[in-house]
Amino acid sequence: MSKKGSYIVDYFNNRGFFGLAILLLVVFSVIASGNFVVPQRGYGTFHNLATWIHSSDTSCFVAVLCNIVTGVLLVTLNIMFRYIKTYNCFVFAAIFVLLQGINPFLSTRFFAGTAMCLVVVMSLFFTFEQYGKRGAATQGIFLVMALLSFFTIYHYVFFLLIPVFVLGFAYMRVLDVRGVFATVFGIVTPYWIMLGTGLEPLSAFQAPHLSQVWTNAPSFPARGWAITMAITTVAFTVLLTIANLKTMLNYSVHVRSYNNFFVALSIFVLLMMGIDYNDFLIYMPMLNMCFAIQYGHWYVITPHETRQPVTMWMLVALLTAFIIAMVIA
Repeated sequence: MSKKGSYIVDYFNNRGFFGLAILLLVVFSVIASGNFVVPQRGYGTFHNLATWIHSSDTSCFVAVLCNIVTGVLLVTLNIMFRYIKTYNCFVFAAIFVLLQGINPFLSTRFFAGTAMCLVVVMSLFFTFEQYGKRGAATQGIFLVMALLSFFTIYHYVFFLLIPVFVLGFAYMRVLDVRGVFATVFGIVTPYWIMLGTGLEPLSAFQAPHLSQVWTNAPSFPARGWAITMAITTVAFTVLLTIANLKTMLNYSVHVRSYNNFFVALSIFVLLMMGIDYNDFLIYMPMLNMCFAIQYGHWYVITPHETRQPVTMWMLVALLTAFIIAMVIA
């Protein structure tokens, strides 16, 4: 490879490119702000997450901030646990930020999908930290379950994450009897505090029900574009995961456990996008995260001669997708 080509490859995987991706996220969000509105559906057991922020400008600012924080946390998580082959990896976080930025539905309004993706990444720090700490992981399990349970107060989708993280703790080899009790107490505690202190009356409780999943969602502009983006990202996530599996099987046991969880999370996202198809946008940020992580694996294990042109063409495709969204909005 030429010196220039090697420089481009190195640039894609350093802080500079990640910073450029964040800048583009901000620029794309400002350009698209006001033209795209995410259909806010779904509720929690006591409140609706959509009522948190009323101002469109504030909502856009919070969404951009959450996406940036999620990208930074993904890098930090990899530095700490090295679930990708090298800790010095920025390209996957940059791709995540760019995928969020070119999709105006994900970057111009704060909604349940933004919150869910951020909460998942935050929970992963406590989850991965517990690996192999059988008998000493109850505090971490409790914290993760309490965090997820707290957000069920605001949106039903967080209920669905609880069994996924139970499986995650099984992958971390810490789900013993005490772990099960920690799970139960973690789920119960936010409700115990809320009802016990009188913050919310029991009469305000509303249990999520399946009709919410299959109720027809209102149509919105550029829905066809959003569906096309979702299908495309699903296809490439599946292909990259399959392509990376052989290499990931050669990783150490604990690194395989981390990546098994990401694969399980990908399967969860794909299943829920098919089942809860009217609210598929809620799962898009996590789908983008799963794709970005698999792209990070592929980028690290692939020869320079291949990953440079693929990354460049993908950036062109992302920019083109954003332009199309703006034209048809």
